[in-house]
Amino acid sequence: MRAVRFENAGNADVIELGEEPIPQVRPHDLLVRVRAAGLNRADILQRQGFYGKHPDFGDSAIPGLEIAGEVVGVGIAETGFLNGDRVMAIVGGGAHSEYARVDSRMAMAVPDRLSFVEAAAIPEVFVTAHEALIHLGKLTSNGWALIHAAAGGVGSAAVMLAHALGAKTIFTASGQDRIERVGELGGTVGVDYRKHDFLDVALDATDRRGVDVVVDFIGGPY
Repeated sequence: MRAVRFENAGNADVIELGEEPIPQVRPHDLLVRVRAAGLNRADILQRQGFYGKHPDFGDSAIPGLEIAGEVVGVGIAETGFLNGDRVMAIVGGGAHSEYARVDSRMAMAVPDRLSFVEAAAIPEVFVTAHEALIHLGKLTSNGWALIHAAAGGVGSAAVMLAHALGAKTIFTASGQDRIERVGELGGTVGVDYRKHDFLDVALDATDRRGVDVVVDFIGGPY
């Protein structure tokens, strides 16, 4: 099968398209014909050498963490999926290839209304955003969330989920063009963190009450 590989860490020019063996299916695995794959910040960091090398981490030296495609092989212990099923999934590496091995417990059926391209954007960013914002953060339809790095993958997914829930958001991004794009996704109040203090904006927007949930990708300085 064709797959993306790189022998040494570096810029995008280290990426090559090569031939790799099709993964062997374990008892709880699915073999998926990849129709679309996500490209996440983690994949770029792996290419730059920040994740070490297989087998130090992950399930495959091939990059890529999320896929959508068709099941073409089923492990002997798997009973929930059949050949031909449309699935989307998180994988431990290996998404950027023609075929990927998936732990079936990390796979989800693709709704009929979604294309493979749309489905491939869900497992990593939207599941992460939902976990932080709704499952752990308990955001409700009348709540406020402060979402940092809102122009990124998980941040923009969090904005869209909050909007779909009926909640309001203060979101941070750099530059007016990014703020406008996130606003089009449903963000309520945008803050260019290079020019304004997001704390002041959040307090003003909520009549000094403050927000109910903070989704923070920045860490220490914030």
